[in-house]
Amino acid sequence: MKVIEFRDVKNLDLFIKRLIELGFRIELGPHVVLEDHSELAVFKAMRDNELEAYIVAHYITQYYRAVLSNSYSDDSLFVKELLRIKYSGEKWSIPVNPLYIVTLNSKLLEYIKDYRDEYPVPDGEYLINTYRSKNPEYAQIPRVVIGRLVDVES
Repeated sequence: MKVIEFRDVKNLDLFIKRLIELGFRIELGPHVVLEDHSELAVFKAMRDNELEAYIVAHYITQYYRAVLSNSYSDDSLFVKELLRIKYSGEKWSIPVNPLYIVTLNSKLLEYIKDYRDEYPVPDGEYLINTYRSKNPEYAQIPRVVIGRLVDVES
């Protein structure tokens, strides 16, 4: 078992799509929306019905735009902004931390060693930098999940 920090992902949805194209079946495991409006999820990467890796992702989605709008201070306006975003067609997920890949005798790392992508929206870097500045402890968030995965799989 190895735990790898994978820093080359700026577009989580594209990364997951790429893994599927490479023959992996990706299953969403535990998922939570945190109080800071980021999300934390564990994905299982399966191949030939065997679990090859866990992918721990801490990210923001298009709904983070509602947090940055002035509507956040008023519940009614906030919900309206969330609904506007939902029906706008905009959909993306940008990691705020590196992806943590917990491999279980997997060749997944060989498949992704040259993977690189760009932000899915033009203001992606701004959104990430804003999130990080408002949430200075963001880097600590995935650690508990990684610790539990390592403990379970040991």
